Amino acid sequence: MIKNYSTQTLERNASYDRDFFLENDDILSEVFRAKPSKREDLKNSFFSTIINAKRPSEFSSLERIKIVIDGLIGDLSEKEICRRERISYKVYQQWKEDFLGAFNKYSEKEILEKALSSKNRKLILNESGLKAYNFFSRFIDVTSPKNLIIPKGKVLSTYSNFSGVKNVVLLNKVNNFRKINKQFEEVNCKLSKGGMLMGNFETFECKSENDTSIFKRIPVIKQCYCGFKFIYKRMMPKLPLLKKVYFFITKGKDRYLSKAEVLGRLVSCGFEILEYESIGNLHYFVAKKVKEPAYDMNPSYGPIFKMQRVGKNGKIIGVYKFRTMHPYSEYLQDYVLKLNGYAETGKPADDFRLVSWGKVLRRYWLDELPQLINVIKGDLKLVGVRPVSQRYFQDIPKEIQELRLKQKPGCIPPYVALDRKSSVDSVLQAEKEYLEEKVKNPYFTDTKYFFKALYNIIFKSKRSA
Repeated sequence: MIKNYSTQTLERNASYDRDFFLENDDILSEVFRAKPSKREDLKNSFFSTIINAKRPSEFSSLERIKIVIDGLIGDLSEKEICRRERISYKVYQQWKEDFLGAFNKYSEKEILEKALSSKNRKLILNESGLKAYNFFSRFIDVTSPKNLIIPKGKVLSTYSNFSGVKNVVLLNKVNNFRKINKQFEEVNCKLSKGGMLMGNFETFECKSENDTSIFKRIPVIKQCYCGFKFIYKRMMPKLPLLKKVYFFITKGKDRYLSKAEVLGRLVSCGFEILEYESIGNLHYFVAKKVKEPAYDMNPSYGPIFKMQRVGKNGKIIGVYKFRTMHPYSEYLQDYVLKLNGYAETGKPADDFRLVSWGKVLRRYWLDELPQLINVIKGDLKLVGVRPVSQRYFQDIPKEIQELRLKQKPGCIPPYVALDRKSSVDSVLQAEKEYLEEKVKNPYFTDTKYFFKALYNIIFKSKRSA
């Protein structure tokens, strides 16, 4: 960093000798002013200093750096440092100039970067392991100071300086966040568009599998124990009156979460899911900021929930259904379709959002019974095309879109009345036939289709997909 004066010219040595004697002129004066009895001792001490003094070329680079730093941040003045080290002030200034020049060129930022890179890597390896580190490294340079690594036991609000931060990595499980959406929304506000949020969570299925409690070994008690834990850690945090008690006792830590709920919360808070991977008992995710949070202040957790669907004339209506999916699943429609596409039934394939009992309710159309509320309100009618999401509506052929917008959706779809398959093409063809017939015969078409559907359900065992 500082130049190493391996050889010195005679001129430089002469300059050094002259500077040294000039700066120690006060010592020479003291020698001559001293009494004869003390003069000899002072003279011997002075010449001993000269003899033992090191020339600048004899100081190593490390010694020079230490001397300069002592002068910059130490208790002694620069001249006192020079006297202590037996060097001239001019030499000290030269060393100081070399040091500061090299330091500024290397930059304080780069020193910080090197320190942070080592700290970030060590932090992730210690708290999450090598596999998690490799997973994060696929998307970002983990060692870069542009990444904020938040260790376990800390939250985003404890950090005040976000200058230059492009990505945030949460090492603590999402299960331990007191306010999950609040945390995600806060990260969203701190990141610029395109910035990434990474983290992990544990599903209640994994927690149940890895529960080694003695109660799980006793056949009858096992069901009671698992049922109690599910109600306590999964249902209580979502019930209006009981959740206050739950959060008071647990502080929101170690609650049960599903994959659909965590990923859905991320999307609702303005993130797009880029990757998802299981490592050990934990599930790791990478999400990119694409928009501002939705700030869903009243998410639906109850057995009956309201879905946003396209109604007559393109009006968005709230359609009631019994819950067959995990909370926040409605935010994952695009993600699931992008991941797996449509099944032959016209519904998303391999849909992880469904709860275990959801398929039974759907098979017998039991999940659609609350739609009678919509019939009473006038949003739906008994027979008609299915009320679909805006995302699904976009994939329907233009011709059928125009026909759909002229009619109210219904509870009993045309493919059931016409005894067609539940594949996408069959459903759309049945809807087209129904809508065209409805235009020609607006008064009796629904009655005709209603009794046909009833016959197929009772006598032909027609069931939903």
